[in-house]
Amino acid sequence: MPMDSSLRALVVSVRKKHPKLNRKEVAGLEKFFAGFVRRRAVIVALILALLVMSAPRFFTSDTAEAKGNSVKNTVTFSVYAEGDRASLPAKYFLELKCEGGTAARARLTTRGNDTLTVPHQAAGQKCEIRAGTSGKAELGNEVRFTVSSEEGVIARSVVYPEGAAEAVSSDFRAPSGALHVDVEHEFREGPLGTRIRVMEWNIWGGGRSAGGEENVENIIEVIRHENPDILFTIETYESGEKILEGMNEGLPEHLRYTGTKVTVQPAHQPKNDNLWIFSRFPVVEQYPVIAHPGLMNDFHFGGIKIQLPDGQEVNLFNTWLYHEGWAWGAVNQTVGEIKYGIPRTYTNAEIVATDLQPRRIQMIRKILGENLPAYLAGDRSPIIMAGDFNTLSAEDWSERFANAPGHEGLVLHWPVTELMQEAGFTDTYRWANPDAAAHPGSTWSPYTGYGMAPGRIDYIWTKGREIRVLGSYTVDQKLPEHQHRAVPFYSDHAAVVTDLMVRNAESLAGDSPLEEYEVPWRQITAVSTSEHVGYEAYRATDGNLKTMWHTEWAPLEPLPQSITLDLGGTYHVTGLDYQTRTDFKPDGIITEYAVYVSSDGFTFTQAATGEWAHDYSPKKVNFNAPAVRFVKLEALQGSGNVASAAEIKVRYTPTP
Repeated sequence: MPMDSSLRALVVSVRKKHPKLNRKEVAGLEKFFAGFVRRRAVIVALILALLVMSAPRFFTSDTAEAKGNSVKNTVTFSVYAEGDRASLPAKYFLELKCEGGTAARARLTTRGNDTLTVPHQAAGQKCEIRAGTSGKAELGNEVRFTVSSEEGVIARSVVYPEGAAEAVSSDFRAPSGALHVDVEHEFREGPLGTRIRVMEWNIWGGGRSAGGEENVENIIEVIRHENPDILFTIETYESGEKILEGMNEGLPEHLRYTGTKVTVQPAHQPKNDNLWIFSRFPVVEQYPVIAHPGLMNDFHFGGIKIQLPDGQEVNLFNTWLYHEGWAWGAVNQTVGEIKYGIPRTYTNAEIVATDLQPRRIQMIRKILGENLPAYLAGDRSPIIMAGDFNTLSAEDWSERFANAPGHEGLVLHWPVTELMQEAGFTDTYRWANPDAAAHPGSTWSPYTGYGMAPGRIDYIWTKGREIRVLGSYTVDQKLPEHQHRAVPFYSDHAAVVTDLMVRNAESLAGDSPLEEYEVPWRQITAVSTSEHVGYEAYRATDGNLKTMWHTEWAPLEPLPQSITLDLGGTYHVTGLDYQTRTDFKPDGIITEYAVYVSSDGFTFTQAATGEWAHDYSPKKVNFNAPAVRFVKLEALQGSGNVASAAEIKVRYTPTP
């Protein structure tokens, strides 16, 4: 039966409103309306047609697919406010803005209605979050966005509106399922801090390996193009002065750089001055060389302290970790083997062991456990630590990204970068680009090719509550004016650039949490009430896990026995760490203990007692004891009625 003319006109109207409807969808509409004509339900059809005009695909075959799909796409908006004016009632609107327009929005207040969940239809689209205000409310001086899916964080941003009507997050690809958007507004009076741009680059053989002195000049042009405030260079080899001169050419005095040669030991001069730091801000201190014979020296690590215009100080450290036991090489080979069905050469454990067998793991332990505590004792200034770490990111190779391009299901717990994270450092590139599948950030190698697996081996790390990450990216393409050159890139490493806001500590709410440090083992001496020849007390504080203190067993001197540490100075002690013997024999594990402290070595006060599990895992005890120079660990019970310790470490916080 032919359609009523009025209904046909409705179909035409719908098609005009939605010109992208395909033939199948139009046929579905006509069939739907024709059925109503047969039943003379014209009025009902008119009503339903109006609904169709707002959501035409409801009547197509897509309906069945949508009903069969159990995934419900929602976004939960949350807003928070803190700071000087956070107590005032404030109304905000949040918007999920995507390729197809506004996908979802919410109006929230910081009093009561501060969370709202709404559906959206933007899965798979590139989106951003826009935050604005209603009425007389203002945006915070600092606005922080965190966007999370069911798998984890997918986007982060820190924005400073500076009078703008809205703040906009970084973009992201909206996932299916539940999406969570948290927006925090911080209100502070006065200046917040200093924006700085940090750049890290291994320039490969003084910048000459990819084309001699002409290439060094090109590298300088790239640096000037990126315009960093702080630059860390690795493999600087005899090019430091030339880079400094080129960076400063034509600059006004207030924008000029100071160059600091970090690798200063005579043995490295003149050709092997590996590490340099360039800064637009005045250098207030260069840290002395700390060498670990046979392992590392200032060729591998060192730093300076700078002062920003508002008086805030920042510690800068440049780093090069040992390259042999090539971490990326083993991963790249394994990914290729898995992809093409070739039997694997390496197990996961053997791949990760590339960090353990050479010097990388020992070097990072020395840096975190000895060099930094020695440099920073009592200094709570924030830290920027950059360099070529010659290993991969534990976060990138976590289970979350096992199926990312170039990962082929591998989950690898890289110990060097895990130790950095455990020490409280932030990987700025991954913080700003939390999706490792979408943003691999490879820095190895734009010269020789990126291979089968992502190779992110260069890092800019930060530590300190003053630091905000504003963005981070890699530089692995030649400038347009250098495209005529035959070489693929200026170096075998890409550069890393991170934009930061360094908040002045005075602009932050509350007192800064006290950082814990370990008393350097080199200054500790030890005595014990019992020890076997070759297993003396000092071996529990020699920084070597392969040696140990052990009480006398021939003839047996039963427990209780004790070991007393002279810390070499007075500290506010917050705890003790005990590492059991590492030859994994059964005797000597302390299972019941008491800890005593003293300022003079004669009068001791009990600080803690307790029990430890009878296993080989590291043990610790926390307590709070000011003005301590001597710490005594008494073994009350132990396996075999004897006591041993591979290492004993004492933790402290700087005295304000």
